[in-house]
Amino acid sequence: MPERDNVSYNTHITRLSRLGSAAEGARAYWRMLSEDGGGVRPDGTTLLALLALTCARASHGLVRQVHSHAVRLGLCSNAFVGTALVRAYEQWGDTGAITAVFEEVAQPDAVCWNVMIDACTRHGSLRRALEMLSRMRRAGGVADGFTLASFLKACCSREEDLSLGLQLHTWACKIGVDSETAICNALITMYLKCGAETSSAVQVFQRTSEPNIITWTSMISGFVQNGLAVEAVSFYKEMVRTGERENDYCFTSVLSAFGALASLEHGKMVHCRVTKSGFCSDTIVGNAILDMYSKCGSSSDASFVFRMMQVHDVVSWTAMIVGFGRHGEATKAVMCFREMVHDGFMLDGVTFLAVLSACTQGDLVDEGLAIFRSMVEDHHVKPQRKHCACLVDLLGHAGRLKEAETLIRAMRLEMDPLAWESLLSACGLHGEVQLGKRSAGKVMELEPWKYGPYVLLSNMYAEQCQWREKEVLRGRLDGSNVRTGAGHSWFSVSEAS
Repeated sequence: MPERDNVSYNTHITRLSRLGSAAEGARAYWRMLSEDGGGVRPDGTTLLALLALTCARASHGLVRQVHSHAVRLGLCSNAFVGTALVRAYEQWGDTGAITAVFEEVAQPDAVCWNVMIDACTRHGSLRRALEMLSRMRRAGGVADGFTLASFLKACCSREEDLSLGLQLHTWACKIGVDSETAICNALITMYLKCGAETSSAVQVFQRTSEPNIITWTSMISGFVQNGLAVEAVSFYKEMVRTGERENDYCFTSVLSAFGALASLEHGKMVHCRVTKSGFCSDTIVGNAILDMYSKCGSSSDASFVFRMMQVHDVVSWTAMIVGFGRHGEATKAVMCFREMVHDGFMLDGVTFLAVLSACTQGDLVDEGLAIFRSMVEDHHVKPQRKHCACLVDLLGHAGRLKEAETLIRAMRLEMDPLAWESLLSACGLHGEVQLGKRSAGKVMELEPWKYGPYVLLSNMYAEQCQWREKEVLRGRLDGSNVRTGAGHSWFSVSEAS
């Protein structure tokens, strides 16, 4: 074109923005500023197109440059430009810039308020978001479904947030958005993550006008997280009957449910559906499949899935180590760990706990001690209470009870009931009554509501024919008002028949 004005440049930059060409869009903008020496003056539309690019692909520096141009052009008070800047800075977590930009907007509209509230909730500032909501209402703004959805997502982290979540649910009913899919999805997640009655989540689901895959997955994953695998499977079957297609998140949740139920046959059916749906190359789904096979007792299938996976991450390796340890194949677990280290993966505390547990199950004392030292000295992973308790268990299983007690005191775990429980269990295994009595006493002191220490110590007395001590302990238990929970088991009716 012989002559280009801001309209032609805006059209060109907008087109590049839609194509996702951040670098080309930035170059077009610099050409616009240097057109014929004096440049073409950009306007709000220009900056909106550039900010659409910066939200997805550009650097934080480019966002700041666009912001500086908005200041020089006097466009920061514009609600559209301000909203776009808030979105762009939110991508980079620059909360200071987000607040500064918002305060410059002369008359924020509903979209601007919603974007600001959403930015606050995303970065964990629920109190700040509530302040914004109060300001919005004082300024005459009206909260809508997007506002409520932002708050509801922030009410999923703590049980204490349930009270606010209930108020927001009431508000959604008052303004007539309680059946909208996005609101219902957020409500379901809130109820299930806050540990509320699952019946509330079911009622919300039943009121959802158009349930989508997010709705179904929220219900399934929420039930799994609350230990209700049977209910999760029931919802999954209903979802399949309705014709809804699974996505990767749904498959991951369903596989976790079947793993919890140790239902190998149904787990294999889901694996077939994963293959047909084309998610076999997804690493997260692959991790869920091999974890399901491991929990269902089929380590050979888990190993096959692991070998077929195109990409492994730390979770993949850790799941294999856990699986080998669970099935008593401690040597394979250690070999898997060594191979993981050789391949250069960044190890975390969960991986070390898995391999230490495997060493405990297989009585690989020297290997376990060497791995524990390597964790501290080579990988600089700080030992947590579970690592130390596992090491106590490892020494205890090998009959090195005095070393285990010395470790508890050396690691300053005298106030850790888990360490003493591990030592008590080992004392029961080797018939060490005196040390077992001390260990049980520590557990009873730290966790007086637990039934297990009484049972273990009572069994030790019985094995040593110390009937008087057993009778005294029984009387002490009866007087303590400590009760055990009812046990349960299950079996597959189809397999039994």
